[in-house]
Amino acid sequence: MTLWPLRYIGTLGAYSWRWQRRRLTTWFVTAVVLGVVLSVAAAVQLVVWLGERSLAGQLQSASEMQVFVTDGATPDQQAALKTKLAGVSGVSRVTYRSKAEAAARATRDPQLAPLAGASEGNPFPASFVLEMRDPGIAPRVLRTVSGDPAVDPKIPASYTAAQAQHLNSALGAMKFIAGALDLVALGVGAVVALALLRGEVRARREELRILTLVGVPRLVIRVPLVVQVLSVAVAGSALAIVSLVYIGQHVVPAIDQSLPFLRLGDPRDAFSMLAVGTLAASCAALVPCALLVRLPR
Repeated sequence: MTLWPLRYIGTLGAYSWRWQRRRLTTWFVTAVVLGVVLSVAAAVQLVVWLGERSLAGQLQSASEMQVFVTDGATPDQQAALKTKLAGVSGVSRVTYRSKAEAAARATRDPQLAPLAGASEGNPFPASFVLEMRDPGIAPRVLRTVSGDPAVDPKIPASYTAAQAQHLNSALGAMKFIAGALDLVALGVGAVVALALLRGEVRARREELRILTLVGVPRLVIRVPLVVQVLSVAVAGSALAIVSLVYIGQHVVPAIDQSLPFLRLGDPRDAFSMLAVGTLAASCAALVPCALLVRLPR
């Protein structure tokens, strides 16, 4: 008597297997379609995640803004400018960088080193370096320093407000596209799974009615449906993970070579996260279909 729960679970598992054994072709086609949809979504998510990481590095660099000081600025004017910059909301730190420090940094920069070597004297201006929480604060900084006698009137800052806004917009657009594509992929997967389940219910309508008449709980009747969609979700996710590994090993390096200004980097860090996320999202999207599909009475 103590073994009846195990026997019941074993019998239910065997019935769930017989449920889909006769329609393996339909199950296989559904798993392949779901795998293709998830593969496209996972591939785009991988590229977007790597691109977002690359843009995040640029965003962090862009969060350091320089306000250039004119050569004729007095110490009092510089002190007043520093106080004014420190009072801007969103600026976390303000440090002074002298002309000598700027020249030393330029000699270590591959792009500025030729200019430093070809110029007589020191062509690099002193500046106040601002650490900002968000590059979108740049317009506020530029409005604050506008007309200040200590600021270089020709080139007041290291970048413009428009450049900061474009960088923020690009990062937000990438996140939106990735999220929208994930929702579309899960929606298509749910539609495909519902078509499979409805076909199974129509093929076994009389059998399900008999089970209902003999008193089998409807929740138990749905167990084969849940097992079926879980198997489809696992198979489709496995196909998506295989394609994800292939794209990470072959497509991402090709993108890095063809677009040298966009360095996506090593995708191996994203594999485990995207694999687990793909499997969890597919299961979460398909299991409700098995619970909501209509059974015959």
